[in-house]
Amino acid sequence: MTSGCIKVITKESLLVAQREDLRKIMDLLAVSEKHARTLLIHHRWDAERLSAVFVEKGSDRLFSEAGVTVVEPNVLAPLLSSPVTCNICNEDVSADAVTTMNCGHCFCNNCWTDHFIVKINDGQSRRIRCMAHKCNAICDEDVIRNLVSAKHPDLAERFDRFLLESYIEDNNKVKWCPSVPHCGNAICVDGDAYCEVECTCGLQFCFSCSAEAHSPCSCLMWELWVKKCRDESVTDNWNWIIVNTKPCPRCLKPVEKNGGCNQVRCICGQNFW
Repeated sequence: MTSGCIKVITKESLLVAQREDLRKIMDLLAVSEKHARTLLIHHRWDAERLSAVFVEKGSDRLFSEAGVTVVEPNVLAPLLSSPVTCNICNEDVSADAVTTMNCGHCFCNNCWTDHFIVKINDGQSRRIRCMAHKCNAICDEDVIRNLVSAKHPDLAERFDRFLLESYIEDNNKVKWCPSVPHCGNAICVDGDAYCEVECTCGLQFCFSCSAEAHSPCSCLMWELWVKKCRDESVTDNWNWIIVNTKPCPRCLKPVEKNGGCNQVRCICGQNFW
């Protein structure tokens, strides 16, 4: 159905697939798994592109652009013995109730935790930045996990799930199967993205637009044809969709916001405003 390699990623094989790419970057750059994940998410899980940027710009520029701060093992944050004033809440807290990120910014654990909880609930957990003004450093995922799990273990589990699923949602070569009900699989295409694929659940679809297989029509031609073929009975419904929904920037399916903040999440996993 297409030229190139097609691989079905199941729930069971997702972690294995992610770790394969993580290991490539860990070996290439001699970094930890958490730093390799931050770098790969920044480069949309394109290990080849990441490697090319490393060769072209060097590790310092690569890390800086991705918000990664690598602290040498022998460079430790100074031990605090006296109470510290948190610059976020202006409260004096004991030295053991503050956390210093790798970027050097230090705030109380309560403020860090509240910051992390807001970001996770807003769907921004894959790249949570430091709270300091104009600091682009990405917070340590281990610190996020430990602080959030102390108050909300279920939210910490969601954070881990988001990190795992980022391999699909932030990856240009991987898409969820659009089956309804969802089979839980994703498809990885190493080659031409404008192709038709078949999931192990039996669904055939266009990898580019996630619509049903429509070869030899282009995605745009198929979209126009589907709109043209809608009969009069659905005209009102279609007009309602146009007025009350917004197309997902990733899969182009219409999404309705029915409450809450302005950020919405499509069934394909894409967050947008």
